Amino acid sequence: IAGADILLMPSRYEPCGLPQMYAQRYGTIPVVHATGGLKDSVEQYEVTETGSVGTGWKFGNCDANGLKWGLWNALNVCKKNPEEWNGLIQRGMSRDFSWRKSAEHYVQLMDWAMMDPPRHEPW
Repeated sequence: IAGADILLMPSRYEPCGLPQMYAQRYGTIPVVHATGGLKDSVEQYEVTETGSVGTGWKFGNCDANGLKWGLWNALNVCKKNPEEWNGLIQRGMSRDFSWRKSAEHYVQLMDWAMMDPPRHEPW
């Protein structure tokens, strides 16, 4: 994965997926089908009023047209806007996929669950 420009992951089903996380760490831009862990770990690239955001491309339709859409967009930015491409690389390499961050999200989720206890006991 290190040294590649783009990682294609057109998985129909992906409960977690590690290659797209490794790819981002090594500066490879992911183009993935928006399913499971791929959807959660790749931020959709877009240009906003305040600048660009995202670390790759996610396509919704897991077919040839969906894959072509993601790959075309990635190649278009790579070829026509190297500054944006370098921004994608930098954002991807700075992502935190550590267990510490995951544990913090889990604790936050449990805190939120405790804020709104069940309204009645089922027994």
